[in-house]
Amino acid sequence: MKNWEETIYPVINSPLDFKRFWQTSLHDGVVFSNEPVTSLGVFNSASVSGLSDRKIENKGFIVILKESYTLSDGRFADNGWLQELPHPVTKITWDNYAAISKDSADELGLNNNDLVEINVGNRKLIIPVFLQPGAADKTITIELGYGREKAGIVGTNVGFNANVLLSKNSGQSPWIYSNAEIKKISGTYKLASTQEHHAFDKGLTKDAPNRRGLIRTGTLEEYKKDPDFLKSEKGLDQPTFYGQHLKTLYTGTKWGMSIDLNKCLGCGECVVACTSENNVPVVGKDQVERSREMQWLRIDRYYSGDYEDPEVFNQPMLCQHCDHAPCENVCPVAATTHSDDGLNQMAYNRCVGTRYCSNNCPYKVRRFNFYDFKSHFKDSFQENNIFSLLYNPEVSVRSRGVMEKCTFCVQRIMDARENAIRENKPLKGSDVKTACQEACNTEAIKFGDMNEKESESEYNKYKNHSLGYHMLEDLNTRPNITYLAKLKNTHPEET
Repeated sequence: MKNWEETIYPVINSPLDFKRFWQTSLHDGVVFSNEPVTSLGVFNSASVSGLSDRKIENKGFIVILKESYTLSDGRFADNGWLQELPHPVTKITWDNYAAISKDSADELGLNNNDLVEINVGNRKLIIPVFLQPGAADKTITIELGYGREKAGIVGTNVGFNANVLLSKNSGQSPWIYSNAEIKKISGTYKLASTQEHHAFDKGLTKDAPNRRGLIRTGTLEEYKKDPDFLKSEKGLDQPTFYGQHLKTLYTGTKWGMSIDLNKCLGCGECVVACTSENNVPVVGKDQVERSREMQWLRIDRYYSGDYEDPEVFNQPMLCQHCDHAPCENVCPVAATTHSDDGLNQMAYNRCVGTRYCSNNCPYKVRRFNFYDFKSHFKDSFQENNIFSLLYNPEVSVRSRGVMEKCTFCVQRIMDARENAIRENKPLKGSDVKTACQEACNTEAIKFGDMNEKESESEYNKYKNHSLGYHMLEDLNTRPNITYLAKLKNTHPEET
């Protein structure tokens, strides 16, 4: 305080006395000052004289070690949400692996899930491989943070301990090791991935995501010439079970979402936020292997190009809350219905688990409780009393035999509606923020009321954007989620 009084307060020229200035500064947490820029000195070139530009001789493989995307250095190994969060690129859960290029794998006779022995000096690691498009040849990348022997109920003995390859005498970097020896050994180890399709398919499924319009892309120059160049009128006039009464059905609030694919990084934060908000259970690796993961929101990853230099596209995929919802007209007990504000609803206590709705959903976004996963996973780990403090009390906890899916965070909609009634004011779309929307650091997700004027709604500016499109428009399901096509700036801008 004395230092501030003697050195900072005189420079600020504040109209306040020092004590009031001090208290205000503590409250605001920041003080602005116009200070003159002083000389920064001269760069000392001698500080880099020890660096060499010689090329590193490498006769074997280069091993790159890095922190896990989800577990960091292993400090989050006991968090089931993060263990089950698919890797942004490979979509693998519950494991680490040695990522290798296709050409290098062919050279060693390797396929996905084959075990290899990696030798760096006198250090050795046995780990499964995964063929990663875009990986550099003669390079293997492994994430750390796995293989811990004491990491709680969830994290113990998950994955492989790549720390054994670390050395204080690493030369160039503690994370990069050259002249490593890689050899295939007998046996395989099953890696659990949530997406094994649409990588580099051949035949009828080659480039299917682009041909079917799942991913729509263009260049900035194309957009400048014609902002509507990606528009499609597919499916809008095709017959439907529902007739055309839906055009006049929604006279009040109608909820919708838009997702900007230019902003989406595929990070998965929205997936974890949704899991936390809606009491989605952790199911474990054995269930992920059977494609029984329960996350309501997934990030689909699509490749285009070739293995050596692929382009990667990410697309968040959740219940589309279709106006012409294919799931609703096949449910024999009316457990899934449409609300008058545009939500595709689920009545959990009415569902008898026929799974007809899942079979009829073209987006495959509905989840079925094959088990009571709270008790099935890790010897009833999630039945622990501490989880009663973790669960969101506004959302029911589902059990075996029940179908579930994204609800557009209906509990938050209800809360906002109650507040509007209490305050005697109309409900606005901006009054509601979904969990995924709040978690998105790039603000790629917008949520709001379709019937609000565009000038009053940030969401509607995205919904009605010239780059907007809907998934599988040719099916005429009328989704209430709008995607903004991705633009690629493939050439440097003129200045």
